[in-house]
Amino acid sequence: DVGRLLVNADIALYRAKARGRNRFEYFSDTLQAEVVHTKRLADEILSGLERNEFVAFYQPQFDARSLDLVGVEALARWRHPVLGLRTPDAFLAIAEELNVVANIDRIILDQALADLQHWDGMGLKVPRTSVNVSHRRLHDDELIAGLQQLHIPPGRVSFELVESIYLDESDAVVAHNIDRLKELGIEVEID
Repeated sequence: DVGRLLVNADIALYRAKARGRNRFEYFSDTLQAEVVHTKRLADEILSGLERNEFVAFYQPQFDARSLDLVGVEALARWRHPVLGLRTPDAFLAIAEELNVVANIDRIILDQALADLQHWDGMGLKVPRTSVNVSHRRLHDDELIAGLQQLHIPPGRVSFELVESIYLDESDAVVAHNIDRLKELGIEVEID
């Protein structure tokens, strides 16, 4: 049927565009299943953001000599209502396509700050927390203003940049944001 043919051609076109220019792809049942899975997962990620299903899990960081706790790294996890706890490898690529990684970054930062405050109130000394920051978030013109409103105590938070982030020295917004992060007392680390 013509309608189905056009839908299938569109699926193959979508895959070809995703893999680069000057190429073609053949439609297949496997390709259709992948597209359907990706679409379903994208919808679930957006719903998960609305339902606060993204949470921070913490990995302790120790001083190699003294073995003292020097901080924690906040790691994003997704409490999927059906599939259970999901790690970033199950959702990050699609979250990037949806342009919501910065939202997840912010959720994890907010939770990490709340948890630091809670731990302080309990007398549990966690010197600082490290949170991952996406390349897109570093490009956010509103990043610094948003962080200033949080009143983060200097030295309590570190932003970790994954090694896959390419920092172009000519990128004025990123350079400005990194300089301002340092002024706010937020350390910048390469993971």
